[in-house]
Amino acid sequence: MLKTRTELHPNIAALQSALARAECQDIRDFVTHMLAIHPKDRLPSRSDFDPLRIPQLLPGIVLVRVEPPLKPGGSNRFRILVAGETVLRALEMPLIGRYVDEISAGSEGGHVIVDVRQKVVDTGQVYYWNGAPRMRFRLDFAGVEYCHCPLAADGKTVDHVLTYFHYKA
Repeated sequence: MLKTRTELHPNIAALQSALARAECQDIRDFVTHMLAIHPKDRLPSRSDFDPLRIPQLLPGIVLVRVEPPLKPGGSNRFRILVAGETVLRALEMPLIGRYVDEISAGSEGGHVIVDVRQKVVDTGQVYYWNGAPRMRFRLDFAGVEYCHCPLAADGKTVDHVLTYFHYKA
């Protein structure tokens, strides 16, 4: 009997690419962890991610739940479930339980923080960024490096986005 070869999920290659480009060791550690929990043929689920396995990274973690549009043709919304201490200190407002679009409303470049998460939902692949901050923070940062990673209970439909942020002083 011939065994069929299981194709690797495209997010694995996207994570490997992010790992190759990452400058910050914490970002590399986060991406390495995401690769370690990633099934070969589907996306990892929220239950695959155990925060206790990466306690040193928790201050930079943000977990959002993807909520479907309220009306046909509308946009997904992203509700913040968890935000680490470093992220909470960087922003000027409360985050837990709020929607990303509420936080970014009125901020120059704020639409980008919704758009990139939507891209993760649409593609089912990590979004990596390293560059100038795209919105204002409480503190001035020379740059920010982050990865938005898709999670899917059914292995396909992105229902959470897990992010690690590193702010460069």
